[in-house]
Amino acid sequence: ANRSCTDLWCLPFLLVAWLAYLVVTFMGFADGNPAKLYLPRDYSGAYCGVETNWNSGPNTLNFPYLSFTMNATATTDVVVKQLLCSTAGDSVIQTLGLTTASYDSYLCACCKVPCDSCRSSYQFSDVSSVTDLQSTVTGKMQEIRGAVSPSSLFSPSGSNGDFFTNMWSEATKYFNLVCLPDCNTNFDTSNSSTTPRTWTYEMAEDNPLKTYWDLLKTSGSLQTAINDQFTFTALPLSLCPYSENKCIPMPGVEFSAASLNYCSFKMSSDVISAVGSSAAETFESLAVQSFTESESLGTLLGEFEKSIDAFIIVALMCFVIGFIYIVLLRFLIGPCVWCAVLLVLLSLLLGGAACYIKSFQCAGVSIFETGQQVAVAVTVTVEVATTNAVTGQVSSEELTGDGSTYTGVQYRTKNGYACETWGSGVAASYTSTTYSTLVGANNYCRNPYLASETNRASTIWCFTTDPTLRWEECTPVGVIQPVCSAGYAVTSEDVRKVLEICSYVIWALAGVYVLMVFCFFGRIQLAIAVNKVAATFVSHTFRIIGVPIVQAFVGILWILLWGVSVSFLVSQVPTDYSPTTAYATYAEAYGTSNETGACTDKWPTGFVYKDEGNCQTLENNEVGCWKCAPPRYVFDYRFAVSFFVFLWNNALNIAMGQCIIAGAVGVWFFTPNAEKGKNSPIKRSCWNVFRYHLGSLAFGSFIIAVIKFIRYLMNYFEKQAKAQKNKVMALVLRCLRCCIWCFEKCVKFLNKNAYIQIALMGKNFCTSAKAAFWLILRNALRFGTIGILSYMVDMIGLFFIMATSVGLGYLVHQGLHPEAAPLIPMIGFVMMSYVVAKLFLNVFGMAVDSTLQCFLACEEMELSGDFVPSAMAGWLDKNKKIEDVHKD
Repeated sequence: ANRSCTDLWCLPFLLVAWLAYLVVTFMGFADGNPAKLYLPRDYSGAYCGVETNWNSGPNTLNFPYLSFTMNATATTDVVVKQLLCSTAGDSVIQTLGLTTASYDSYLCACCKVPCDSCRSSYQFSDVSSVTDLQSTVTGKMQEIRGAVSPSSLFSPSGSNGDFFTNMWSEATKYFNLVCLPDCNTNFDTSNSSTTPRTWTYEMAEDNPLKTYWDLLKTSGSLQTAINDQFTFTALPLSLCPYSENKCIPMPGVEFSAASLNYCSFKMSSDVISAVGSSAAETFESLAVQSFTESESLGTLLGEFEKSIDAFIIVALMCFVIGFIYIVLLRFLIGPCVWCAVLLVLLSLLLGGAACYIKSFQCAGVSIFETGQQVAVAVTVTVEVATTNAVTGQVSSEELTGDGSTYTGVQYRTKNGYACETWGSGVAASYTSTTYSTLVGANNYCRNPYLASETNRASTIWCFTTDPTLRWEECTPVGVIQPVCSAGYAVTSEDVRKVLEICSYVIWALAGVYVLMVFCFFGRIQLAIAVNKVAATFVSHTFRIIGVPIVQAFVGILWILLWGVSVSFLVSQVPTDYSPTTAYATYAEAYGTSNETGACTDKWPTGFVYKDEGNCQTLENNEVGCWKCAPPRYVFDYRFAVSFFVFLWNNALNIAMGQCIIAGAVGVWFFTPNAEKGKNSPIKRSCWNVFRYHLGSLAFGSFIIAVIKFIRYLMNYFEKQAKAQKNKVMALVLRCLRCCIWCFEKCVKFLNKNAYIQIALMGKNFCTSAKAAFWLILRNALRFGTIGILSYMVDMIGLFFIMATSVGLGYLVHQGLHPEAAPLIPMIGFVMMSYVVAKLFLNVFGMAVDSTLQCFLACEEMELSGDFVPSAMAGWLDKNKKIEDVHKD
């Protein structure tokens, strides 16, 4: 009855922000093209179905479909290396009069001997006879060129073995992305064409084997095989607007049209007949998955259009699942709280394990591979220790420098391959007579070399007994953590040490946490009581669930509206954003770990590609083949304005829901127990919010929006610093972003409690925030305990709603669109289920927080009566003895 309007002055500023959003949106409508966010793009970044592409790209107006051609360089790589580096190829090379230095360079280029540029030998089946090599290369190349039935190419019994049956998980490596007139343009099309083109294999200029390849093309007994078997048939210009090497179709592979002019893999009838429909389907799905994982976000947005029906169905399912969870909370809140307690303990234990593993994970190596290497090291160490204990012998595992003086007993490579005995098998030429370090070496790892040899390994190694891997490096016995020659996943040694220490600290915290659970058992019981009262409120006022439904509807509608409007802004990439010149090396274009590349010196970043058919002569007479492709989107000041309004409206939507729920809890809590559930407090709460306190909520949400915007701005600057290879600035900005994130969490917590004070007391935002701050300070342990446990219950609910929604969503999507890639729809399902879950859990979470403040108000104001919920009355009597106070 005593309420009045609060913080009205903030509403005009909100209207000005909305006006600014409309202005920049109309500016985007003038020049933006959202189609650039999802139109297919070829290997060079050119859009399919566009007459004029960036940097004089190909005219693809009549080529609207993104399809695939064979990357002849990648598919023939193993064959070329087998031809050049096999024993037979080696014997031919030796007949061509190479100098000793040139022959040593050849051995290193082929990785036939340990040298600095190699980590292991090339993996292929060796051939010792020149005649057999010619026959082998001819058989393999006839399959690759399609000179024989395509079914043999994908059959394990073919000349290429299982190479092409296992390549599909790396399809991006063996196919070129090109724009074609339709998805039916394939190998059969090139055969039926009256004007086909041809392309003869040319090795890249930067390939160390090129010198020897060119030599074999013009002389030696392999000349005929090279010239006859390495000429491919390419699609004519009328069907493929690129150079010949980009227009070579893959035999046995066809394509079918997917959404938005994308083509999907399909095996030909010959291949299906040879390998079976199940295997063919596996090839297709692996290929689709490989390209799906490598596509840019802008390209994959096109999948959303086709999956809109599944999106709508899953949206409805999210609401149903949210309803079910809220109902279950009333009956299962006790077990949920104790489950949450156990989940925190489990999280601490797993977090410690993750930090420990991350502290020695190698760069470019997965956690599973690191685990395999550690397992091999531990197994060998235990086995050697056991043997030493039985025999009484102790061997030295000291390794210094390149390991030339190592005398240990390591007999397996770092990935577990057994070592071949020196002087026998593939190691026959490495005898103790020639290499003194091999005396008594048996099959133990060593690094033997003569002073006159120029090719030397960087550490100990051995020949393996596996016929597909000639040699590999080793680590000494007892070295459990792998030696990372290419660096660590975490590059800083200090950070790695911190991670290791953190793992021990986290495990110690897990022990402390167990003790705290026993010490705070009474407060945990209070938390359960508060949660039970909140669950009772939800069951008595079930229409409160309509608040998150309305919020979800408004939030999703606003996100979709903003997403459409901002797509016009971000799609306006300036023509001078990326350089149009070519570069001599990949490092110049893309950069290195420490140097900025010409194509990647700012964010958003495009990508780099090698245009071998259109190289340019640079000013220093070098040949430049590496070029830049621009990104699909950029950000400018107009996006900043639109994004800030987006954040403010989202925060305001959340604030209104929180205040409405808090007001409803307050009305319900102070209603006599006999009348609870008989009338709805929602109407009165909504009236108070929209009639009196909209300005205060806009003020509070403005503060949240400003903090969020600054955090995102720091993230933007951090990405720019990373693009500039400014590691110090990137670290500083990351630290600032983390600090801002912590500050944001604190302000959100204070704002939420300020909204509760506004709903209960009717004061303005600043007064309510001050009252909430002192209330939290006076009851810090209670707020902390209940807040932590409520957060854990919230996480359980979030996982339940999201996991159930996404799992069912995947089934729905696969049932409606089995041929479509599920990545983008699944991302949409995750985002949507997260939003809906948070809105539903906001009801229960706000009910808990509001109930706690009502309880504390009863304590501090010495209020009592029949309105106190039964689950809370005992706690009030226990803490303040309210009835006794009134008797006094």
